[in-house]
Amino acid sequence: MQRLPFEVTTTNASADRKLSVPGLFRVFQDAAILDAENIGYNSYKTLGKGLLWVFSRVYVRFESMPEYLSNAVFETRPGPRKAFFFPRYAKVVSEEGKTLARISSIWALIHEDTRKIEMHPELDSVDQLEGDELELPGRVVSAPVSFHSRRTIKYSDLDINGHLNNVRYIEMLMDLHDVEFHKTHEIKELLIQYESEIKPGETVELMVDESLSYAKGVVDDRIAFEANMKFAPKNA
Repeated sequence: MQRLPFEVTTTNASADRKLSVPGLFRVFQDAAILDAENIGYNSYKTLGKGLLWVFSRVYVRFESMPEYLSNAVFETRPGPRKAFFFPRYAKVVSEEGKTLARISSIWALIHEDTRKIEMHPELDSVDQLEGDELELPGRVVSAPVSFHSRRTIKYSDLDINGHLNNVRYIEMLMDLHDVEFHKTHEIKELLIQYESEIKPGETVELMVDESLSYAKGVVDDRIAFEANMKFAPKNA
């Protein structure tokens, strides 16, 4: 298990002075890569072989977010591999030991040349489960949609894999609601399913249902990602 202490600062806080959802995903990326190194999935076995870690699905259940300038710990551990996919679990814990958010996720390895999912024989299955993990993410539940907005991917949107950073997807989803909504509501659940990578220069069309609880990103008639979101009034 990887334990990564972090502070909520101006770089990862939202307008309500708490850890932002994109900020949470940034911490998750760092902690997951550190833990992968610790359990033997080092860069020689991945990047050295032309293999890139990518999210397949992520499910987050929020209790509350740590406050600005507070300290918290991000804990993550791997689950047993399932064919080509690598489950990973995580949680955010406050200084007082309270669990603030739980995460379950499924990762995969793609080859940087073919961009197809691969299984590497040097990566053994690892099981560090403790029994209190959040259930693995299922499939996103779709709904009828209409056009909301579009975004063309620029250089600053890219990650080290050369495609749209997964944090940018989360930013797009959070921006579906306006500032006034976020002042009175907080996210309680998020399920995102990454279907295909989005490359520089491509334009994503965001399609949403009437309640903004389902969204999908479409690039040239292909679905790039889908998501379900649940919000609740603050202090409810």
